[in-house]
Amino acid sequence: MSFNIIENFLPENQSTEIEDFLSDNNFPWFYRPSIGNKKDNQRFYFSHMFVDDKKVNSDFFGIIKKYIVDRLEFKILHRVKANLFVKENENYASSSHVDYDFKHQFFSAIYYVNTNNGSTLLNDKISVNSIKNRLLIFDGRLPHRAISQTDTKIRMNINFVFEE
Repeated sequence: MSFNIIENFLPENQSTEIEDFLSDNNFPWFYRPSIGNKKDNQRFYFSHMFVDDKKVNSDFFGIIKKYIVDRLEFKILHRVKANLFVKENENYASSSHVDYDFKHQFFSAIYYVNTNNGSTLLNDKISVNSIKNRLLIFDGRLPHRAISQTDTKIRMNINFVFEE
């Protein structure tokens, strides 16, 4: 199983700036009726698409590009999406999914914006806890799931899909 975890990916002030930026009342979040796939409609979340289909899709992309994207090494950036999950009464696992079904090699990365007791489950075997300023990079063909949090009002992360 191919994955890498980078602790303290950004300087602390940049990590806090991203958290404050995404938590600001003026940042637009958009309702998504299911987590993982459309059949899994028991839970919902909010997202913001910065880059979609290799095109910048948001006027808010600047800080994410400056602090995170410019530090990643890639040939093609397919997608950058922020996710905001709301507090649950129990740790709920979304359906297992891959971010894209490309025929060639690609990678997914998750930047954890805030610390909480949610996690990412890789291939139903490896649990990666949501720790602020942690970056998880993994083979994009690896099935994974979001595990909801019960200890904080929100769980935020930023998902990247790219080719090296």
